[in-house]
Amino acid sequence: MTESDNRHEVSVVTDGREIESYKQEIARLKQLVVQLSEIVLRNVIKQRQSRKSEHP
Repeated sequence: MTESDNRHEVSVVTDGREIESYKQEIARLKQLVVQLSEIVLRNVIKQRQSRKSEHP
């Protein structure tokens, strides 16, 4: 195996780790989007209920 082959192998392993890291980060960001959406939805519902009680 040549030095170039070794570098390529290390690069592939590193790329695989980076891809896995990116996948985990994407999953974390998706969960944050879900959580933020839930918060926004709750606030919208509260505001509508508040307006209804002010103007029956």
